[in-house]
Amino acid sequence: MKHFFVDTNVLIDLLTQRDRFGQDAAQLLEAAVQQQVRLYVASLSFSHIYYVLRKTNTSTERRDKLSKLARLVTVVAVDASVIDQALTSALPDFEDALQYYAASSISAIECLVTRDPKGFVGGKMPVLNPADALRLLP
Repeated sequence: MKHFFVDTNVLIDLLTQRDRFGQDAAQLLEAAVQQQVRLYVASLSFSHIYYVLRKTNTSTERRDKLSKLARLVTVVAVDASVIDQALTSALPDFEDALQYYAASSISAIECLVTRDPKGFVGGKMPVLNPADALRLLP
């Protein structure tokens, strides 16, 4: 089984059904349901997603979507160590650095899946878009 860390933007694509991007994200989640991949998500992604969905969903709908997501992924803590690493990191974007170091805290994770790789330039972990990540699955 593959182990992928999923950036917040991919999850927002999924939950807002954003055109082409939402389809790739949905296929990635379906692969998790089929146990082809284990997906990991930073704890902070849940608050970001909740905030973004407020424009189109009620509080109950947002909580329902996040509850379903939480059952399909492994939540990775953004703890003091992750924050310290992100603060001293050479990665260009602080929020992406938080995601990167959360992913790096789990040795089983093989790559970080994002729609916006620019914030992860300079990291050692492979960074893939959802379509490329899907091609790695059986």
